[in-house]
Amino acid sequence: MSSPEPPAITLAHLSDLHFGTEDWTMAAQLLDDIAELRPRLTVVSGDLTQRARRRQFAAARAYLDRLGPLLVVPGNHDIPLYDVTRRALSPMGRYRSMVTDELNPFLVDHDLAVLGLNTTRPARWKEGSISPAQVELIRTSFAGAPASARRVLVTHHPFLPPPSLPRAIVVHGREAALAAIREAGVELLLAGHLHVGYADVVGGDDGPLSVQAGTAFSRRRRGQPNAYNVITLGAAGVQVQPQVWDGHGFRPAAGPGAPEADA
Repeated sequence: MSSPEPPAITLAHLSDLHFGTEDWTMAAQLLDDIAELRPRLTVVSGDLTQRARRRQFAAARAYLDRLGPLLVVPGNHDIPLYDVTRRALSPMGRYRSMVTDELNPFLVDHDLAVLGLNTTRPARWKEGSISPAQVELIRTSFAGAPASARRVLVTHHPFLPPPSLPRAIVVHGREAALAAIREAGVELLLAGHLHVGYADVVGGDDGPLSVQAGTAFSRRRRGQPNAYNVITLGAAGVQVQPQVWDGHGFRPAAGPGAPEADA
């Protein structure tokens, strides 16, 4: 007699909140959505603030506290841009004191292992990178997870450019990271940064699925409506359902994948 299939795992994937440019109607509706969805974990893939100011971090922290189980990584906007002294001497100071001191968080359970990496680099304010030490962290973190656990990696900067932005810069250190990702059995990559939702396989047909989220509720849109992703890890693989703002609420997008590609 075959053993029953393990229950599916639901993740909510938010990105690029940009407190300081937020639309509170959308932000409030998203809280209601998450409360109703009750995901195993809500992942926020960076850019909590617009300009890394204290009041913006305070607003972000208060919002995060209402999301339930959470894994969050910083984005480049969470490093000061115009405050050059702070950017040089304490680029992650406010993030670490007001959001979390863990820049590369790792959560593991019997059936789920999620690693977040801080891809921000103060010297390259807009661009991101995965360092050799972080490549090793991919290997060692997932090596300690149960063999049956679904493996997810979260970064702010994406591994793939979207079709509408083919020249967009992807995360530096990508090739070395992808080698470790394959060795570790990671099947899902979650990212933000470009404010454009899309999903595609990276590194060949047997590579992990790279999923980009648009901006959840910032007014800084780039040709797409505000959106977030509901992701299901089930027996059939990974399913991505973007939830897109239609002027009144977040509604499922027409297709089964992210706005620019099927998952």
